[in-house]
Amino acid sequence: MCAITGVFRTAGVDPKPVTKMARALSHRGPDAHTVRRYGGRTPYAALGVERLAIVDLEAGGQPASDPTGRWKVALNGEIYNHIRLRKELIANGVALKTQSDTEVVAGLIALNGLERALQLCHGMFAMAVLDTHERRLFLVRDRMGVKPLHWTALPDNTVAFASEIKGLLEHPQIPRVIDQAAIESYLLFEYIPAPRTIWQGIHKVEAGTWIEVNGNGSHTHRWWDPPVGLPGRPGNFERWSKSLHGALQVAVHQRMEADVPIGYLLSGGLDSTAVATMAALRSSGPIQTFSMKIEADGFDESNHAAEAAAAMGANHTTGILGAHHLEETVQAITQSMDEPLADSSLVATWKLMELVRASGLKCVQSGDGADETFGGYPTYLAHLLATTASTAKSPLRRLTAKLPVRMNGVTPDYMARRFVDGLGHPWQRRHQLWMGAWLPQEINSSEAAWEMVDRLSARCGKDRISRAMSLDQRLYLPDCVLVKVDRAAGAHGLEVRSPFLDHSIVELGSQMGSGHHVFGHKSKRVLREAMKGCMPEDTRTRKKKGFGTPIGPWLRGPCTHMLDDLEDSVAEWIPPTTLRRCIQEHREGTNDHRRRLWTALILSKWRTGPYGTP
Repeated sequence: MCAITGVFRTAGVDPKPVTKMARALSHRGPDAHTVRRYGGRTPYAALGVERLAIVDLEAGGQPASDPTGRWKVALNGEIYNHIRLRKELIANGVALKTQSDTEVVAGLIALNGLERALQLCHGMFAMAVLDTHERRLFLVRDRMGVKPLHWTALPDNTVAFASEIKGLLEHPQIPRVIDQAAIESYLLFEYIPAPRTIWQGIHKVEAGTWIEVNGNGSHTHRWWDPPVGLPGRPGNFERWSKSLHGALQVAVHQRMEADVPIGYLLSGGLDSTAVATMAALRSSGPIQTFSMKIEADGFDESNHAAEAAAAMGANHTTGILGAHHLEETVQAITQSMDEPLADSSLVATWKLMELVRASGLKCVQSGDGADETFGGYPTYLAHLLATTASTAKSPLRRLTAKLPVRMNGVTPDYMARRFVDGLGHPWQRRHQLWMGAWLPQEINSSEAAWEMVDRLSARCGKDRISRAMSLDQRLYLPDCVLVKVDRAAGAHGLEVRSPFLDHSIVELGSQMGSGHHVFGHKSKRVLREAMKGCMPEDTRTRKKKGFGTPIGPWLRGPCTHMLDDLEDSVAEWIPPTTLRRCIQEHREGTNDHRRRLWTALILSKWRTGPYGTP
């Protein structure tokens, strides 16, 4: 984990704001601060880096340069195969001065060109690559969008960039004008899809792309795209599971390479346990694992996490998240949040990162990314029923309205009502509504809010399960799940490594066929088979629960005061009468509006926070 920022214009820039832009991101990289200017007395570029030292602690400072001095690279992230790539560079006569993975990237670009260099790198990264000979800047984001990068063009055509939006907001020439379509997308989906941000004119670099900036302006190039999964059940199930076992083993072992100790996040579910188990089998001593005890019925998996940790002989630490933590944690999150994100599991994730940092570690592995590649969400099965169910939407709505409301987890009654809400929409919009918060008619949303959903769905194939998984890989994963993890980790000076996000595993999963992943009522079939005999059987076969925060019961009970006067603070985006009704029904227990209320609450907190509207 690091932070990168900078400015660029071929005709010359004012480099002074970069220091302040970088220091605004010092939480991401507390170990070193560097700002460098390029172009002599009339600089055309400045690069800033806030470094979290994980590899080559002493000599791995940034920006790094290739031996010729032409290419300058500022990198946030890690290149996991940098040791092998280093050997290949040396074999080709490239003289390297450090053990840094960033210097390896610079050397690869000089030897092979940017695109080939990126294809050779296995890792998570956002980088600024400066070509000092031709005065070009490349803003690059990794294949799966693990690491963030934002950019904007100033009135004088200077391009400014930063790992987080808060870095850009330190530049005096960047205005804060809200993008209405972004607000609508947020209320619908709980997050804002790339390349949009909450602010007009500030953009996210999309996963698997780079932005080239030169004297002719800026241009986007896609260098990698997640492969669309095959339909059916091609190949042999047992062979696929063995292939996955081996690939996961390699990915976990690569991510164990570091010059600092590494811990493991352990929710108690299949994915995180698979990662930690692979690491424990390789480690020379007990690994360190971390989990949270959630004090609410239907949400806690800490006992399962403790059992899994004991089975692998780990040194296990459990933190606690109770209703009394909610208000103070939301306050801490929204003081750091430069764009609203309403994934409620951010609260539990934030507390988990606090726990890890208090232990003295600054690098952990997680199980993120398995659901989207191996079919872990119940929505994938729901798509198989949707076409038939759409003809009976009215009677199904009447039926689900009679179901008793329960809030102890993601309950069947909640999923049934949400399923009916999505019927009658195109598949991609239905999928987003199942996973989201408000319905279009409730907030009078425009077509602009669906722009990225519709565009990305065109690249997702036709198989009902594979296309939903592909859409999640392109949208929900990089713009929600990974943002949640990155911001929580970054705020605490931590790096999170996720083996399931290795592109070789993603590509392998796409080749297996959706029928091998999801069949009947079973999900993640190949992954479960791959871990057979390696972990407690109950963990391997247990139904997915998810790492969540009990906002439903807490907003109805001990934290209901957090909803007081909420409708007034977001009235320009959510009709007050609609929000008032949702609050009343939720408090009375006649309906579960957890997601609607949480998006409204977070939006309210964000807009009055340090990075909200002036």
